[in-house]
Amino acid sequence: MKAKQMIIDCHAHVFAFPKLASPFSKTTWLSAQEQIRIMDSKGVDKAVILPLSNAECCAEVQSFGEILYICECFPGRFIPYCNIDPRLPQRPDLITVDHFLYILEQYKNLGAKGLGELVARIPWNDPCMLNLLEACQIVNFPITFHTITPDYDGYGVLDYPGLELLEIVLKRFPHLRLFGHSPGFWSEISSSLRIEDKNGYPKGPVKEGGALVNLLRKYPNLHCDISAGSGLFALQRDPDFTWKFIEEFQDRIILGLDYGSVKNDMQHIEWLKKAKLENYISELAYTKITSRNISTILGLGL
Repeated sequence: MKAKQMIIDCHAHVFAFPKLASPFSKTTWLSAQEQIRIMDSKGVDKAVILPLSNAECCAEVQSFGEILYICECFPGRFIPYCNIDPRLPQRPDLITVDHFLYILEQYKNLGAKGLGELVARIPWNDPCMLNLLEACQIVNFPITFHTITPDYDGYGVLDYPGLELLEIVLKRFPHLRLFGHSPGFWSEISSSLRIEDKNGYPKGPVKEGGALVNLLRKYPNLHCDISAGSGLFALQRDPDFTWKFIEEFQDRIILGLDYGSVKNDMQHIEWLKKAKLENYISELAYTKITSRNISTILGLGL
């Protein structure tokens, strides 16, 4: 009998005792019990908990102690990440790499596997952001990030069309793995991107020469988190492009779901299974995307 294929969700937001409703869903964020019910229904074995700690985030602030408590209550189901606002713990212009290392090394010793979700509304090349990135590279923490443009009213690391600031940090920190997420990231799979579509969900055929594709080819430390509507819609908009994209970058694509409410219905796994069944993607690519890539990066040994 063939062994069950493990599935790992790289993008989950889970609370021990959620109380405040999200302005988007009008429901609370997921409790651990609600998250596990969803995982079980979709065959997900483990999920990475991304605490939401930046000032721009609309969720309740979580301590790392809460993340560890959830992991201890449900052994084997969750993988803990930590989070730090780049503008802390000193006055932003006085923050050094050592300030971040002091905190990150403690998080790592307590079991954290990475940092995120990073949604601070400051540019990639801000000095305090650069110091945080350098510290994460030193402790070998991958970072999951959300990105937007400065003109857009929302949360996320600030960048411009073409992801020009992201390229600066990819080049500067070659051993720092960055997991891209959000409409502002995934819209860049296509060239000739209209500014009004940058932070949205563009439709139609993907044009060759997109900034995201170019960066993936140049920088092996960039990875794609396919979570939420932004990732799935980007992959569904042009199947002819998508199958070639997955074949080329199967080592860099990572399954995520990003449930923010029990009202959500994320269909990433179902879509991937259908693509595999119909031979649009290989069994190997499916395995890498759903578990092997994230396991290798985080050193899970699974």
